[in-house]
Amino acid sequence: MPPWLSGDGHESDVVLSTRVRLARNLAHHQFPARASLFERAKIFEEAAAAFKAAAGCGSFNPVPFGQLDKRQQRFLVEERLASAELETAEGERGIIHDESRRVSVMVNEEDHLRLQCLDAGLRPLELWSVVDGIDDAVAMRLDYAFDSRRGFLTCCPTNAGTGLRVSFLVHLPGLVLTRSIDSVLHGAGRMGVTVRGFFGEHSPVAGNLFALSNSSAMGLTETAFLDNAHTVLKHVVEFERKARERLLADAHLQLLDKIHRSWGILCQAQLLAVDEFLTLSSALRFGIECNLFDKCTRDELNRLTLFILPAHVATYYNREMTDDECREARAELVRAFFARKKTGKKAP
Repeated sequence: MPPWLSGDGHESDVVLSTRVRLARNLAHHQFPARASLFERAKIFEEAAAAFKAAAGCGSFNPVPFGQLDKRQQRFLVEERLASAELETAEGERGIIHDESRRVSVMVNEEDHLRLQCLDAGLRPLELWSVVDGIDDAVAMRLDYAFDSRRGFLTCCPTNAGTGLRVSFLVHLPGLVLTRSIDSVLHGAGRMGVTVRGFFGEHSPVAGNLFALSNSSAMGLTETAFLDNAHTVLKHVVEFERKARERLLADAHLQLLDKIHRSWGILCQAQLLAVDEFLTLSSALRFGIECNLFDKCTRDELNRLTLFILPAHVATYYNREMTDDECREARAELVRAFFARKKTGKKAP
């Protein structure tokens, strides 16, 4: 399992994961969108060599996407080591990751380098320390595109300056059920935090999972951006916990009904779409976090949340599938997972 789905970390009942990412480009090279195929290959080669040789960075493994089939590329996207934009880009591109897959670098996506550290719970300062150290070590071997007035130069202006993006994957069923979500997210937006869906910038929200991140990378220091994002997230966590307390006091029976209906559907469904699974598992996750449900654990839901994604399902069954076949196989996998748990056998 990727570290970000371990279920550990501070405030992990609300904050599933934290990601700290830096955007960097190499001087004397065109941005990826304008670079030739030869230049893109040269950029990947330079980046792989720099991370391999940088002192104190540990062991990094380059994974050129040209050597992977579509399913393998999508598998890495689902594990959040790569983006959908990297998957569909042309020419030489890929990722460079450490052995734990906690730290990874996308090469030749929108920018030449997208260096990220991704882990479970609310831990922006800890992850920033990791990313900052690796960035400094690699900068000794790569010539970054930097302007004394604008800071680090990036393809998108919103990433220029520090190049920093800190984001949090949060589970907010209490705010959704109490219809407080819009006002809370509006307040977060006024404090410089934007909202996205679980699957990326243009994806809808599913399963009450929201990705919150800073909206600008220019005008403040990295520490100031991290402090601001951390403060906003602490407020969001506090509002979510108060919403849960209100629901437990005012709608206890309705919550139990919703949780156990969701459990029944997941144990019996013959067809299951990704967004449907996320919606139903959100109710179970809510029950676990509020001590209303004990038929599965949060770690098991985290495992299933990854395994039910299309490329993981196709990899588990080792065959290509149509959308309908994938929905059927996903339901079968979930039923088998919970059935084995009931009998005490090892779940897949």
